[in-house]
Amino acid sequence: MWNKIKLIIWLAILLAVAYFVSMNTSPNVSVNILPTLKTPEIPLALVIIVSIIIGAVLILLFAITDWIAYKIDRMKLGRKLKQTEKELERCRQEIHKKDEEIKKLEGEIEVLKSEKNITVKDQTEESSGTV
Repeated sequence: MWNKIKLIIWLAILLAVAYFVSMNTSPNVSVNILPTLKTPEIPLALVIIVSIIIGAVLILLFAITDWIAYKIDRMKLGRKLKQTEKELERCRQEIHKKDEEIKKLEGEIEVLKSEKNITVKDQTEESSGTV
């Protein structure tokens, strides 16, 4: 929808410029490019059209540079995202290994308890007693 609105606005601007150009076909002007450089007398309509073309080219150059900068930033963020996802997966694997190690050590603790006939009171039982 926004593209259609922009298209309508640009068409209105172009129509206004075309009307202005058609109204100024007869006067001939000389344009000072530099203090010492002057163009020969040319129709004002041609000056207006050339000015619009130069402006459009400059706007296009600025838009392209912004677009390129956007693409470069997007590529950098994509690389950083992949790197972060790899690091996240590595951390998950490390957590899984640590959980397995904890289970193994708990099993060894139970074996050692049973070998030594050690009983451990639960802390909840101690705290439920009266003072």
